[in-house]
Amino acid sequence: EVDNMKMSGEKAIHRQELERGLLTQKISRLFLKYTIPGVAGLLFLGIQSVIDGVILGRFVEANALASVNLILPCYSLMTALSIVIGVGCQTLIGINLGRSDRQEANNAITTSFLFLGGISVLISGLIYIFAGDIARMLGANDVLVTGAVDYIRSLVPFFPLLSLMFLGDYMIKAMGHPLYAMIVMGSTVLINIGLDLLFIPVMGLGIKGAGLATGLAFTLGALFNIPRMFQRGQVVAVQRGRFRWPLVWNALYNGSSEGISELSAGITIFLFNITMMRYLGEDGVAAFTAINYILFIATTVFLGISDGIIPIISYNFGAGRLDRIEKVLRLAGRVNFMIGITLFAILFFFGQQITSFFFKGGEALDALAIANYGITIYCFTFLMSGLNILASSYFTAIGNAKLSVVISMLRSLVFVTFGIIVYPSLFGIQSIWYNVPVAELCTLFISFMLVRRELLKEVVLKN
Repeated sequence: EVDNMKMSGEKAIHRQELERGLLTQKISRLFLKYTIPGVAGLLFLGIQSVIDGVILGRFVEANALASVNLILPCYSLMTALSIVIGVGCQTLIGINLGRSDRQEANNAITTSFLFLGGISVLISGLIYIFAGDIARMLGANDVLVTGAVDYIRSLVPFFPLLSLMFLGDYMIKAMGHPLYAMIVMGSTVLINIGLDLLFIPVMGLGIKGAGLATGLAFTLGALFNIPRMFQRGQVVAVQRGRFRWPLVWNALYNGSSEGISELSAGITIFLFNITMMRYLGEDGVAAFTAINYILFIATTVFLGISDGIIPIISYNFGAGRLDRIEKVLRLAGRVNFMIGITLFAILFFFGQQITSFFFKGGEALDALAIANYGITIYCFTFLMSGLNILASSYFTAIGNAKLSVVISMLRSLVFVTFGIIVYPSLFGIQSIWYNVPVAELCTLFISFMLVRRELLKEVVLKN
Protein backbone atom coordinates (compact mmCIF):
# COMPACT_ATOMS: atom_id res chain seq x y z
CA GLU A 1 0.00 0.00 0.00
CA VAL A 2 2.87 2.34 0.84
CA ASP A 3 4.45 1.56 -2.53
CA ASN A 4 1.17 2.28 -4.30
CA MET A 5 0.83 5.60 -2.49
CA LYS A 6 4.42 6.48 -3.40
CA MET A 7 3.79 5.59 -7.05
CA SER A 8 0.59 7.68 -7.10
CA GLY A 9 2.50 10.59 -5.61
CA GLU A 10 5.22 10.32 -8.24
CA LYS A 11 2.60 10.28 -11.00
CA ALA A 12 0.94 13.38 -9.53
CA ILE A 13 4.29 15.15 -9.42
CA HIS A 14 4.89 14.23 -13.09
CA ARG A 15 1.52 15.71 -14.07
CA GLN A 16 2.18 18.90 -12.10
CA GLU A 17 5.66 19.31 -13.60
CA LEU A 18 4.26 18.92 -17.13
CA GLU A 19 1.55 21.52 -16.60
CA ARG A 20 3.84 23.94 -14.76
CA GLY A 21 6.49 23.60 -17.48
CA LEU A 22 4.07 24.54 -20.25
CA LEU A 23 3.16 27.67 -18.33
CA THR A 24 6.52 28.82 -16.94
CA GLN A 25 9.40 27.15 -18.77
CA LYS A 26 11.53 29.26 -21.11
CA ILE A 27 9.87 29.45 -24.53
CA SER A 28 12.98 28.52 -26.50
CA ARG A 29 13.46 25.39 -24.38
CA LEU A 30 9.81 24.35 -24.76
CA PHE A 31 10.04 25.04 -28.48
CA LEU A 32 12.98 22.68 -28.87
CA LYS A 33 11.39 20.05 -26.61
CA TYR A 34 8.23 19.82 -28.71
CA THR A 35 9.28 20.77 -32.23
CA ILE A 36 12.45 18.70 -32.66
CA PRO A 37 10.63 15.39 -31.98
CA GLY A 38 7.69 16.66 -34.03
CA VAL A 39 9.87 17.50 -37.02
CA ALA A 40 11.87 14.28 -36.67
CA GLY A 41 8.75 12.12 -36.45
CA LEU A 42 7.08 13.68 -39.48
CA LEU A 43 10.39 13.77 -41.36
CA PHE A 44 10.71 10.04 -40.83
CA LEU A 45 7.20 9.72 -42.25
CA GLY A 46 8.12 11.85 -45.25
CA ILE A 47 11.31 9.91 -45.89
CA GLN A 48 9.34 6.67 -45.78
CA SER A 49 6.98 8.00 -48.43
CA VAL A 50 9.87 9.09 -50.66
CA ILE A 51 11.70 5.76 -50.30
CA ASP A 52 8.44 3.97 -51.15
CA GLY A 53 8.39 5.97 -54.37
CA VAL A 54 12.08 5.37 -55.14
CA ILE A 55 11.78 1.59 -54.60
CA LEU A 56 8.62 1.35 -56.72
CA GLY A 57 10.05 3.52 -59.49
CA ARG A 58 13.36 1.64 -59.65
CA PHE A 59 12.32 -1.94 -58.96
CA VAL A 60 8.90 -2.00 -60.61
CA GLU A 61 8.26 0.81 -63.14
CA ALA A 62 7.09 4.37 -63.55
CA ASN A 63 3.50 3.15 -63.97
CA ALA A 64 3.68 1.75 -60.43
CA LEU A 65 4.28 5.28 -59.17
CA ALA A 66 1.31 6.52 -61.16
CA SER A 67 -0.95 3.71 -59.89
CA VAL A 68 -0.09 4.45 -56.27
CA ASN A 69 -0.55 8.18 -56.74
CA LEU A 70 -3.99 7.73 -58.27
CA ILE A 71 -5.22 5.90 -55.19
CA LEU A 72 -3.64 8.31 -52.66
CA PRO A 73 -6.93 10.19 -52.08
CA CYS A 74 -8.22 7.08 -50.26
CA TYR A 75 -5.18 7.11 -48.02
CA SER A 76 -5.61 10.87 -47.58
CA LEU A 77 -9.21 10.32 -46.44
CA MET A 78 -8.12 7.99 -43.64
CA THR A 79 -5.12 10.03 -42.55
CA ALA A 80 -7.24 13.19 -42.74
CA LEU A 81 -9.77 11.77 -40.30
CA SER A 82 -7.00 10.60 -37.97
CA ILE A 83 -5.33 14.01 -38.05
CA VAL A 84 -8.62 15.85 -37.54
CA ILE A 85 -9.44 13.83 -34.44
CA GLY A 86 -5.83 13.81 -33.22
CA VAL A 87 -5.22 17.54 -33.53
CA GLY A 88 -8.73 18.40 -32.33
CA CYS A 89 -8.37 16.20 -29.26
CA GLN A 90 -4.86 17.52 -28.59
CA THR A 91 -6.24 21.07 -28.63
CA LEU A 92 -9.11 20.15 -26.28
CA ILE A 93 -6.69 18.49 -23.86
CA GLY A 94 -4.31 21.47 -23.86
CA ILE A 95 -7.00 24.12 -23.37
CA ASN A 96 -8.81 22.12 -20.64
CA LEU A 97 -5.60 21.39 -18.75
CA GLY A 98 -4.77 25.11 -18.96
CA ARG A 99 -8.16 25.74 -17.34
CA SER A 100 -7.48 22.99 -14.73
CA ASP A 101 -10.41 20.88 -16.01
CA ARG A 102 -8.78 17.44 -16.03
CA GLN A 103 -12.00 15.44 -16.28
CA GLU A 104 -12.94 17.11 -19.57
CA ALA A 105 -9.41 16.44 -20.86
CA ASN A 106 -9.87 12.74 -20.04
CA ASN A 107 -13.29 12.74 -21.68
CA ALA A 108 -11.70 14.14 -24.84
CA ILE A 109 -9.17 11.31 -25.24
CA THR A 110 -11.78 8.63 -24.49
CA THR A 111 -14.26 10.04 -26.97
CA SER A 112 -11.66 10.44 -29.70
CA PHE A 113 -10.29 6.91 -29.28
CA LEU A 114 -13.69 5.20 -29.46
CA PHE A 115 -15.04 7.31 -32.30
CA LEU A 116 -11.96 7.03 -34.51
CA GLY A 117 -11.67 3.28 -33.94
CA GLY A 118 -15.28 2.68 -34.96
CA ILE A 119 -15.46 4.95 -37.99
CA SER A 120 -12.14 3.70 -39.41
CA VAL A 121 -13.44 0.11 -39.48
CA LEU A 122 -16.50 1.23 -41.45
CA ILE A 123 -14.52 3.31 -43.98
CA SER A 124 -11.95 0.55 -44.49
CA GLY A 125 -14.61 -2.01 -45.30
CA LEU A 126 -16.28 0.24 -47.87
CA ILE A 127 -13.00 1.09 -49.62
CA TYR A 128 -11.99 -2.58 -49.80
CA ILE A 129 -15.30 -3.69 -51.27
CA PHE A 130 -15.48 -0.95 -53.90
CA ALA A 131 -11.75 -0.67 -54.66
CA GLY A 132 -12.12 -1.19 -58.41
CA ASP A 133 -14.91 1.35 -58.80
CA ILE A 134 -13.00 3.85 -56.66
CA ALA A 135 -9.83 3.45 -58.73
CA ARG A 136 -11.76 4.10 -61.96
CA MET A 137 -13.49 7.08 -60.40
CA LEU A 138 -10.12 8.53 -59.41
CA GLY A 139 -8.90 8.42 -63.00
CA ALA A 140 -7.21 5.03 -63.43
CA ASN A 141 -7.17 3.80 -67.03
CA ASP A 142 -6.76 0.18 -68.19
CA VAL A 143 -2.97 0.43 -67.77
CA LEU A 144 -3.08 1.66 -64.15
CA VAL A 145 -6.25 0.23 -62.62
CA THR A 146 -4.86 -3.20 -61.67
CA GLY A 147 -1.91 -1.71 -59.80
CA ALA A 148 -4.13 0.83 -58.03
CA VAL A 149 -6.53 -1.88 -56.82
CA ASP A 150 -3.68 -4.17 -55.73
CA TYR A 151 -2.13 -1.39 -53.67
CA ILE A 152 -5.24 -0.23 -51.87
CA ARG A 153 -6.52 -3.75 -51.11
CA SER A 154 -3.19 -4.72 -49.59
CA LEU A 155 -3.16 -1.61 -47.38
CA VAL A 156 -6.77 -0.89 -46.44
CA PRO A 157 -7.24 -3.80 -43.94
CA PHE A 158 -4.65 -2.07 -41.74
CA PHE A 159 -6.41 1.32 -41.77
CA PRO A 160 -8.07 1.02 -38.31
CA LEU A 161 -4.77 0.35 -36.52
CA LEU A 162 -2.97 2.89 -38.70
CA SER A 163 -5.49 5.58 -37.72
CA LEU A 164 -5.17 4.77 -34.00
CA MET A 165 -1.39 4.83 -34.35
CA PHE A 166 -1.64 8.43 -35.65
CA LEU A 167 -4.07 9.35 -32.87
CA GLY A 168 -1.65 7.93 -30.31
CA ASP A 169 1.14 10.04 -31.79
CA TYR A 170 -0.81 13.24 -31.09
CA MET A 171 -2.04 12.09 -27.69
CA ILE A 172 1.41 11.10 -26.48
CA LYS A 173 2.69 14.56 -27.38
CA ALA A 174 -0.20 16.12 -25.47
CA MET A 175 0.79 13.94 -22.48
CA GLY A 176 4.23 15.56 -22.52
CA HIS A 177 6.21 12.75 -24.20
CA PRO A 178 7.19 14.09 -27.65
CA LEU A 179 10.48 12.15 -27.59
CA TYR A 180 8.68 8.83 -27.12
CA ALA A 181 6.33 9.67 -30.00
CA MET A 182 9.33 10.45 -32.21
CA ILE A 183 11.04 7.15 -31.36
CA VAL A 184 7.90 5.15 -32.18
CA MET A 185 7.37 6.99 -35.47
CA GLY A 186 11.04 6.64 -36.44
CA SER A 187 11.07 2.91 -35.63
CA THR A 188 7.85 2.40 -37.59
CA VAL A 189 9.31 4.08 -40.66
CA LEU A 190 12.55 2.09 -40.49
CA ILE A 191 10.53 -1.14 -40.28
CA ASN A 192 8.44 0.03 -43.25
CA ILE A 193 11.55 0.66 -45.34
CA GLY A 194 13.01 -2.73 -44.39
CA LEU A 195 9.77 -4.48 -45.35
CA ASP A 196 9.66 -2.52 -48.64
CA LEU A 197 13.10 -3.84 -49.54
CA LEU A 198 12.10 -7.37 -48.54
CA PHE A 199 8.71 -7.49 -50.25
CA ILE A 200 9.46 -5.59 -53.50
CA PRO A 201 13.01 -6.29 -54.83
CA VAL A 202 13.63 -9.54 -52.91
CA MET A 203 10.24 -11.28 -52.92
CA GLY A 204 8.94 -9.55 -56.07
CA LEU A 205 5.53 -8.64 -54.66
CA GLY A 206 5.46 -5.33 -56.53
CA ILE A 207 2.75 -2.83 -55.62
CA LYS A 208 1.09 -5.30 -53.23
CA GLY A 209 4.37 -5.46 -51.32
CA ALA A 210 4.38 -1.68 -50.85
CA GLY A 211 0.87 -1.75 -49.34
CA LEU A 212 1.66 -4.70 -47.07
CA ALA A 213 4.92 -3.12 -45.88
CA THR A 214 3.16 0.10 -44.85
CA GLY A 215 0.26 -1.72 -43.20
CA LEU A 216 2.41 -4.13 -41.17
CA ALA A 217 4.88 -1.44 -40.08
CA PHE A 218 2.19 0.92 -38.81
CA THR A 219 0.42 -1.93 -37.05
CA LEU A 220 3.61 -2.50 -35.05
CA GLY A 221 3.73 1.24 -34.29
CA ALA A 222 0.14 1.10 -33.06
CA LEU A 223 1.09 -1.66 -30.61
CA PHE A 224 3.47 0.80 -28.93
CA ASN A 225 1.23 3.88 -29.04
CA ILE A 226 -2.17 2.47 -28.07
CA PRO A 227 -1.16 0.99 -24.66
CA ARG A 228 0.44 4.33 -23.75
CA MET A 229 -2.99 6.01 -24.00
CA PHE A 230 -4.29 3.64 -21.29
CA GLN A 231 -1.51 4.13 -18.71
CA ARG A 232 -2.96 5.45 -15.47
CA GLY A 233 0.11 7.49 -14.63
CA GLN A 234 -0.28 9.79 -17.65
CA VAL A 235 -1.81 13.27 -17.55
CA VAL A 236 -4.83 11.85 -19.38
CA ALA A 237 -5.89 8.23 -20.00
CA VAL A 238 -8.63 6.60 -22.07
CA GLN A 239 -10.15 4.62 -19.21
CA ARG A 240 -10.49 7.71 -16.97
CA GLY A 241 -12.87 9.51 -19.31
CA ARG A 242 -16.39 9.07 -20.66
CA PHE A 243 -17.62 9.06 -24.25
CA ARG A 244 -19.50 12.27 -25.00
CA TRP A 245 -20.97 13.07 -28.43
CA PRO A 246 -20.50 16.85 -28.05
CA LEU A 247 -16.75 16.24 -27.75
CA VAL A 248 -16.78 14.39 -31.08
CA TRP A 249 -18.07 17.52 -32.76
CA ASN A 250 -15.67 19.72 -30.78
CA ALA A 251 -12.69 17.58 -31.83
CA LEU A 252 -13.86 17.53 -35.46
CA TYR A 253 -14.30 21.31 -35.35
CA ASN A 254 -10.96 22.08 -33.71
CA GLY A 255 -9.02 19.74 -35.99
CA SER A 256 -11.01 20.50 -39.13
CA SER A 257 -8.37 22.68 -40.80
CA GLU A 258 -5.74 19.92 -40.62
CA GLY A 259 -8.25 17.45 -41.99
CA ILE A 260 -9.27 19.81 -44.75
CA SER A 261 -5.60 20.19 -45.66
CA GLU A 262 -5.32 16.41 -46.02
CA LEU A 263 -8.58 16.07 -47.92
CA SER A 264 -7.69 19.05 -50.10
CA ALA A 265 -4.38 17.39 -50.87
CA GLY A 266 -6.29 14.32 -51.99
CA ILE A 267 -8.64 16.40 -54.14
CA THR A 268 -5.85 18.43 -55.74
CA ILE A 269 -3.82 15.26 -56.40
CA PHE A 270 -6.88 13.89 -58.18
CA LEU A 271 -7.27 17.09 -60.23
CA PHE A 272 -3.55 17.19 -61.05
CA ASN A 273 -3.66 13.54 -62.10
CA ILE A 274 -6.68 14.06 -64.37
CA THR A 275 -5.07 17.12 -65.96
CA MET A 276 -1.70 15.42 -66.42
CA MET A 277 -3.34 12.32 -67.87
CA ARG A 278 -5.27 14.48 -70.32
CA TYR A 279 -2.29 16.48 -71.58
CA LEU A 280 0.78 14.29 -70.93
CA GLY A 281 -0.47 10.76 -70.26
CA GLU A 282 1.15 8.32 -67.80
CA ASP A 283 4.49 10.16 -68.01
CA GLY A 284 2.88 13.33 -66.71
CA VAL A 285 1.28 11.51 -63.78
CA ALA A 286 4.57 9.78 -62.93
CA ALA A 287 6.45 13.11 -63.06
CA PHE A 288 3.90 14.79 -60.80
CA THR A 289 4.08 11.83 -58.40
CA ALA A 290 7.85 12.19 -58.05
CA ILE A 291 7.53 15.92 -57.33
CA ASN A 292 4.66 15.27 -54.94
CA TYR A 293 6.87 12.94 -52.89
CA ILE A 294 9.47 15.72 -52.62
CA LEU A 295 6.78 18.27 -51.74
CA PHE A 296 5.45 15.94 -49.06
CA ILE A 297 8.76 15.40 -47.30
CA ALA A 298 9.57 19.12 -47.32
CA THR A 299 6.12 20.07 -46.02
CA THR A 300 6.47 17.63 -43.12
CA VAL A 301 9.26 19.81 -41.70
CA PHE A 302 6.92 22.81 -41.50
CA LEU A 303 4.11 20.67 -40.11
CA GLY A 304 6.42 19.21 -37.46
CA ILE A 305 7.24 22.68 -36.16
CA SER A 306 3.74 24.14 -36.47
CA ASP A 307 1.94 21.12 -35.00
CA GLY A 308 4.66 20.71 -32.38
CA ILE A 309 3.84 24.05 -30.76
CA ILE A 310 0.08 23.38 -30.55
CA PRO A 311 0.26 21.95 -26.98
CA ILE A 312 2.28 25.00 -25.87
CA ILE A 313 -0.12 27.50 -27.42
CA SER A 314 -3.28 25.64 -26.31
CA TYR A 315 -2.21 25.39 -22.68
CA ASN A 316 -1.11 29.03 -22.46
CA PHE A 317 -4.26 30.16 -24.26
CA GLY A 318 -6.36 28.33 -21.67
CA ALA A 319 -4.30 30.00 -18.93
CA GLY A 320 -4.58 33.46 -20.54
CA ARG A 321 -0.83 33.92 -21.23
CA LEU A 322 -0.90 35.89 -24.51
CA ASP A 323 2.69 37.08 -24.05
CA ARG A 324 4.02 33.52 -24.23
CA ILE A 325 1.88 32.75 -27.28
CA GLU A 326 3.37 35.74 -29.14
CA LYS A 327 6.90 34.61 -28.31
CA VAL A 328 6.21 31.10 -29.62
CA LEU A 329 4.74 32.45 -32.86
CA ARG A 330 7.67 34.79 -33.53
CA LEU A 331 10.22 32.04 -32.91
CA ALA A 332 8.36 29.50 -35.04
CA GLY A 333 7.90 32.04 -37.85
CA ARG A 334 11.63 32.78 -38.03
CA VAL A 335 12.54 29.09 -38.00
CA ASN A 336 9.99 28.16 -40.69
CA PHE A 337 11.16 30.99 -42.94
CA MET A 338 14.83 29.99 -42.68
CA ILE A 339 13.96 26.37 -43.40
CA GLY A 340 11.95 27.52 -46.41
CA ILE A 341 14.91 29.40 -47.84
CA THR A 342 17.13 26.34 -47.35
CA LEU A 343 14.66 23.98 -49.05
CA PHE A 344 14.21 26.41 -51.93
CA ALA A 345 17.95 26.61 -52.54
CA ILE A 346 18.43 22.83 -52.40
CA LEU A 347 15.63 22.12 -54.87
CA PHE A 348 16.42 25.02 -57.18
CA PHE A 349 20.06 24.02 -57.62
CA PHE A 350 19.90 20.24 -57.11
CA GLY A 351 16.26 19.39 -57.89
CA GLN A 352 17.05 17.56 -61.12
CA GLN A 353 19.49 15.23 -59.38
CA ILE A 354 16.86 14.52 -56.71
CA THR A 355 14.06 13.71 -59.17
CA SER A 356 16.35 11.31 -61.07
CA PHE A 357 16.31 8.95 -58.05
CA PHE A 358 12.66 8.10 -58.81
CA PHE A 359 13.28 6.66 -62.27
CA LYS A 360 15.33 3.81 -63.71
CA GLY A 361 18.48 4.90 -65.50
CA GLY A 362 17.89 5.24 -69.24
CA GLU A 363 14.14 4.59 -68.87
CA ALA A 364 11.14 6.89 -68.41
CA LEU A 365 13.11 9.76 -69.97
CA ASP A 366 9.96 11.70 -70.86
CA ALA A 367 8.66 11.52 -67.28
CA LEU A 368 12.06 12.59 -65.94
CA ALA A 369 12.21 15.58 -68.30
CA ILE A 370 8.76 16.74 -67.16
CA ALA A 371 9.72 16.35 -63.50
CA ASN A 372 12.99 18.23 -63.96
CA TYR A 373 11.16 21.21 -65.44
CA GLY A 374 8.48 21.18 -62.75
CA ILE A 375 10.79 21.04 -59.73
CA THR A 376 12.60 24.30 -60.64
CA ILE A 377 9.27 26.13 -60.39
CA TYR A 378 7.64 24.17 -57.57
CA CYS A 379 10.51 24.95 -55.21
CA PHE A 380 9.32 28.57 -54.82
CA THR A 381 6.44 27.12 -52.80
CA PHE A 382 8.66 26.65 -49.74
CA LEU A 383 9.44 30.34 -49.37
CA MET A 384 5.82 30.86 -48.23
CA SER A 385 4.18 27.57 -47.26
CA GLY A 386 5.84 27.31 -43.83
CA LEU A 387 4.35 30.62 -42.70
CA ASN A 388 0.87 29.68 -43.96
CA ILE A 389 1.01 26.33 -42.18
CA LEU A 390 2.10 28.08 -38.97
CA ALA A 391 -0.82 30.53 -39.19
CA SER A 392 -3.29 27.69 -39.64
CA SER A 393 -1.84 25.77 -36.66
CA TYR A 394 -2.04 28.88 -34.47
CA PHE A 395 -5.79 29.23 -35.04
CA THR A 396 -6.24 25.49 -34.44
CA ALA A 397 -4.36 25.73 -31.14
CA ILE A 398 -6.59 28.52 -29.78
CA GLY A 399 -9.78 26.71 -30.83
CA ASN A 400 -10.61 29.09 -33.71
CA ALA A 401 -11.10 26.41 -36.34
CA LYS A 402 -13.06 28.72 -38.63
CA LEU A 403 -10.05 30.89 -39.52
CA SER A 404 -7.75 27.88 -39.58
CA VAL A 405 -10.06 26.29 -42.15
CA VAL A 406 -10.08 29.47 -44.23
CA ILE A 407 -6.28 29.45 -44.50
CA SER A 408 -6.11 25.72 -45.20
CA MET A 409 -8.77 25.84 -47.90
CA LEU A 410 -7.28 28.87 -49.62
CA ARG A 411 -3.76 27.46 -49.86
CA SER A 412 -4.56 23.84 -50.60
CA LEU A 413 -7.88 23.85 -52.43
CA VAL A 414 -9.42 27.14 -53.60
CA PHE A 415 -6.44 28.81 -55.28
CA VAL A 416 -4.95 25.50 -56.44
CA THR A 417 -8.19 24.27 -58.01
CA PHE A 418 -8.62 27.58 -59.81
CA GLY A 419 -5.09 27.28 -61.18
CA ILE A 420 -5.51 23.67 -62.33
CA ILE A 421 -8.66 24.58 -64.24
CA VAL A 422 -7.54 27.92 -65.68
CA TYR A 423 -3.77 27.92 -66.21
CA PRO A 424 -3.38 25.01 -68.67
CA SER A 425 -6.20 26.22 -70.92
CA LEU A 426 -4.84 29.78 -71.04
CA PHE A 427 -1.06 29.33 -70.85
CA GLY A 428 -0.42 25.68 -71.73
CA ILE A 429 0.22 22.61 -69.56
CA GLN A 430 3.67 23.81 -68.43
CA SER A 431 2.02 26.67 -66.53
CA ILE A 432 0.44 24.17 -64.11
CA TRP A 433 3.71 24.08 -62.17
CA TYR A 434 3.23 27.76 -61.21
CA ASN A 435 -0.07 26.92 -59.59
CA VAL A 436 1.01 25.98 -56.05
CA PRO A 437 3.60 28.78 -55.57
CA VAL A 438 1.02 31.38 -56.67
CA ALA A 439 -1.59 29.85 -54.33
CA GLU A 440 0.83 30.06 -51.36
CA LEU A 441 1.70 33.69 -52.15
CA CYS A 442 -1.94 34.76 -52.32
CA THR A 443 -2.71 32.93 -49.08
CA LEU A 444 0.26 34.50 -47.27
CA PHE A 445 -1.20 38.01 -47.52
CA ILE A 446 -4.49 36.80 -46.04
CA SER A 447 -2.77 34.75 -43.29
CA PHE A 448 -0.74 37.75 -42.13
CA MET A 449 -3.83 39.95 -41.82
CA LEU A 450 -5.85 37.30 -39.96
CA VAL A 451 -3.12 36.52 -37.40
CA ARG A 452 -2.44 40.21 -36.78
CA ARG A 453 -6.14 40.94 -36.26
CA GLU A 454 -6.57 37.98 -33.87
CA LEU A 455 -3.60 38.97 -31.70
CA LEU A 456 -4.84 42.56 -31.46
CA LYS A 457 -8.30 41.30 -30.49
CA GLU A 458 -6.87 39.13 -27.72
CA VAL A 459 -4.94 42.13 -26.35
CA VAL A 460 -8.14 44.20 -26.25
CA LEU A 461 -10.10 41.41 -24.54
CA LYS A 462 -7.37 40.91 -21.96
CA ASN A 463 -7.28 44.60 -21.11
